[in-house]
Amino acid sequence: MTRMRPTGDWDGTRLAHEGFVFSADAQVVERVVPFVLEGFRRDEPVLVVAGERVRWLLAEHLGTDLGRLTVFAAAETWWRGGHGTLQAYDRDLRALRATTPSWRLAAEPTWLAREDGREWSRFEAVANRCYDAMPYYSLCLHDARRLPADVLAAVDRSHPLTWSGTAPAPGPAYEDPAAFLRSVQPAWTARPAHAGVATVTAPVQGRRAISAAVPADRRARLGDVVLATHELLANALRVAAFAELATWMDGDTFVVEVSDGGPGLPDETLGYVPPDPERGSGGMWLAWSLADDAAVRSGPAGTAVRLYFGAPFRP
Repeated sequence: MTRMRPTGDWDGTRLAHEGFVFSADAQVVERVVPFVLEGFRRDEPVLVVAGERVRWLLAEHLGTDLGRLTVFAAAETWWRGGHGTLQAYDRDLRALRATTPSWRLAAEPTWLAREDGREWSRFEAVANRCYDAMPYYSLCLHDARRLPADVLAAVDRSHPLTWSGTAPAPGPAYEDPAAFLRSVQPAWTARPAHAGVATVTAPVQGRRAISAAVPADRRARLGDVVLATHELLANALRVAAFAELATWMDGDTFVVEVSDGGPGLPDETLGYVPPDPERGSGGMWLAWSLADDAAVRSGPAGTAVRLYFGAPFRP
C-alpha cells in the first residue's frame, strides 16, 4: 500500500496552494485528517475553516485532537465579499507570519456556491502571486456535489496543486493569475460611440467630471463612483501628463473607463491584492472594492481600466 504524503515535498518555506475537489464524505476524511495530524507532528499551527458537514466529519474522526486546532471555525462567518474577506485573511496571515515559521490551513470556501461568492475564484488565483513567499500550506476544499461545473473548472485553473491520491501534484489546468483574471472579467468591447469623454490633467478636474456624469437615478452611490474614479485618475496621472475619462450606460450598468498613455501596469492583478500597510499602496484595490466589477487592459502603450456599477447599486 502506498504511503500517503499529505503535503508531499513541501518544506514549509513558501506557499503551497492545493485545490481538493471531493464528492464523498470518505474522501474528505482520507485527505484532511492525515493533513491535520501531519501538522500536529510537525508542531505547526493548523487552522480549519469549513462548512458544517466537513466540520462534523473532522470532529468525529479527530476526537480529542480537535482541541489542538489553532482555529476551528464555520466558513459562513468569514464571507464579507471578495475584497472584505481577503483583507481580513491578509491581516490574519501577517499576524501568523510574525509569530510562527510555518502553518497550514484547510479551508472550504462554501460561498462559491452563491452567485455573489463566485468572484472568490479571482482572489484564489491572485493569492498564488501575492502570498507566494508566505510559509504555509493552503488546502482548499471544494464539494463537487454543491458547486456548479464552471466554478469547479475555475478551481482547477486557479490552484497550482491538485491531489493525486497519494501526494499533491502539479495541476494540469493551472493558469497564470493575470491570464485567469482576463478570462473571467467582463468582456472588453469597443467603447461605444455615445460615451461621454473628457481629457483630465488633474484629479480635481476628474472628480467634477465624474460627479456630473453619474445619472440622476444612480446618485445613491455617487461617493463610491467618485472615490473609485479618483483613485484610478491619481494612478494614471502619476505616469502620464493626462488621462482620458469616459462614461456610458451599458444596459442597466454605468461604466467608467480611465485610460492613459503611460508605460503599462507592472502587474494587472493589483486590483485584487490587499494594500501593503507599510507602503500605503492600494489605489486599485480600493477602486475595485467600491465597484461591482472591474476589467483592465494594459501594455507598453498604456493602460485602460473599466469599473462597472450595476443597477440597483449595492447598499
